[in-house]
Amino acid sequence: MRNRAIACALVALVACGNDGPTQYADCGLIDPPCGSAPIDAPDDPCAIPGSCDGRPPDAPSAVCTGVTCSGHGACADVGGAPLCQCDGGFVRDTATTCVAATGPTLGGCPLLPVDHVFNTPIDALPAHANSDAFIATIGGTRRLHLDLGTQTDQQAADYYGIPFNLVRGSQLTWPTVAFRSTDPGLTWDPRPESDCAVGPTHTLARPCTAAAAPTPTLPIPSGVLVEGGVNSAANQQPYGDHHILVVDTDACWLWEAYHAYAPQPNAWNIYGAAGFDLRSNALRPLEWTSADAAGFPILPLLLRADEASTGTIRHALRFTIASNKIRIGYVWPARHLTDNGTTSTSLPPMGQLFRLKASFTIPANYTTQAKAILQAMKTYGMYIADGGSDMYVTGDPSAAWQDATFTQVQSVAASNFEAVDVAPIMARPGFDVNSGRVP
Repeated sequence: MRNRAIACALVALVACGNDGPTQYADCGLIDPPCGSAPIDAPDDPCAIPGSCDGRPPDAPSAVCTGVTCSGHGACADVGGAPLCQCDGGFVRDTATTCVAATGPTLGGCPLLPVDHVFNTPIDALPAHANSDAFIATIGGTRRLHLDLGTQTDQQAADYYGIPFNLVRGSQLTWPTVAFRSTDPGLTWDPRPESDCAVGPTHTLARPCTAAAAPTPTLPIPSGVLVEGGVNSAANQQPYGDHHILVVDTDACWLWEAYHAYAPQPNAWNIYGAAGFDLRSNALRPLEWTSADAAGFPILPLLLRADEASTGTIRHALRFTIASNKIRIGYVWPARHLTDNGTTSTSLPPMGQLFRLKASFTIPANYTTQAKAILQAMKTYGMYIADGGSDMYVTGDPSAAWQDATFTQVQSVAASNFEAVDVAPIMARPGFDVNSGRVP
């Protein structure tokens, strides 16, 4: 959400080898770094037409001979053994068979379709060619940190995490909001990339410009839970992300607001908002932010205590690293960049996917929560969603979090992770850069 300025003209990217806008050597990048050469440029010494990252596509491995993945995936050679990367909407039943998946839900709503990339296992995708450099940039000795807490009183000083609100649509209230902040670091106009509602039927306005929405509203219920709590005095403004997440459980529509403060009762100042149809794979418009810098929805990637306590998490997670360690560029499915870093290919771009290495052994004596979290990091991975502290994984505030879960998860170092190359998904027939769907 921060630092909207862009240092160079940005060019959209489609899947490697497909017709369309110019393709760049780091094939996943939607916005190439300034000065990147197209992969078919004659002056690019490492360019190989039709390839990603300046390298030829891998040849099929002999270990995959005869492996069909039940007709719902593609076989990959992982450590000399066949492993199916299943199609969107499918998961592995065995190493070489794929079955229909069950996606995550909340409040009776899907948290995005089951074939969305956030809900798709990615453990059979190849490691990114720059993975070692990315981890070195983050710092291999940095350890995971659970950015959440057990305090549930949002006015308490130790209220950590991002809460969410589930509300029936018929019970929502729609106060008028102002796109305003006295924070001197917030200098751009958020309205051209924001959503809001207008009129008595709360029609979606996208973008929420002054012309389209002279009186913008958002569904902010009475007693709403806010990241960091609701400010109770004017001098508590204006610093902090202060996200608000609200799900209309009747419409299965998610609203997320950024930098939300109440200067007086029933009045809200915000600095950006985004709406998401939880039944749709549609991404934000190209180069639009959301309440998250990457343009992602926050809630579908949020670590939740109720889910972790079941022992199974069926989706990816979100995490942050320092803003100056994020490359000026973004990779699918992200839609937006920040410009605090550089164009160095040693820096991971916004939206880069990482996973816990298959070689990492999850101790059997860990809590159910810790094992579920670490297994999700192996199976579904975690995405750089914003700038912040290194290796901070965002979750909800809940009294259900166990003390041992913090100790166990936070013992895992960044060196146990690797970056994931999503180019094989982007190369599949039917891939759409404007959709989170995995063909």
